[in-house]
Amino acid sequence: MEGDTPRREEDPSRQTKPVIQLTRSELQRLMEEAGQNAIVQHERRTVTSLTREAPKRRLFKEREVEREQLEEDSREEPEKGQEGSEVGSSERERGKRREPRISKVEVDDVGRQIERLGKQIDELKRRGEIVSQNRHSPFSNKILTEVVDLNFRMPDLPKYDGTKDPQEHIAAFELVMNLYGQSSAINAKLFVTTLTGKVQEWFTSLPSGGIETFEQLIQKFTFHFASKRK
Repeated sequence: MEGDTPRREEDPSRQTKPVIQLTRSELQRLMEEAGQNAIVQHERRTVTSLTREAPKRRLFKEREVEREQLEEDSREEPEKGQEGSEVGSSERERGKRREPRISKVEVDDVGRQIERLGKQIDELKRRGEIVSQNRHSPFSNKILTEVVDLNFRMPDLPKYDGTKDPQEHIAAFELVMNLYGQSSAINAKLFVTTLTGKVQEWFTSLPSGGIETFEQLIQKFTFHFASKRK
């Protein structure tokens, strides 16, 4: 209507916004609640992340351990065609030192040494038994322990009964035994086998262990039967 004051429309942008008024204690409480909520949310995200990552980390560690074990085994395994080579890691060298290779020649050599040692032990036992069984013999242990070869065949030697010249008997014995090349100790043992009767009794009556060589036996034999010399 004319005369009326025109009506102005209000600008919505100019409308006054509602003002929220808080006391200081209420503001402090809201800040504390917001802080607690933030901490809770952070812990949830962290725990969830760790829970999800744990199996992955465990699997990764297991794979890493398996890989390291395979690498170590491959280093310890000797390389074919490179034995004696300076190329190789210290792990392989230590492995070789721990497990030295033994050749067939070395094995055979050790076997021969063991066999020889066994024979020596048997020989010592046999000699010990001989000495024990002949502890009253006029021969010394040096002669007693000398053993006649099993392949040796005793020649046909003349016997001596004390009625003939002892020098002739000695000469006949040495003539035959020189063909066999036996040692002095063996000759002494074989010479005694040619004695019979009272001559054998004379030998066994000699002091125990007093004769150490064949020459010493011949000297005693010649002296005792000197009366029979021609």
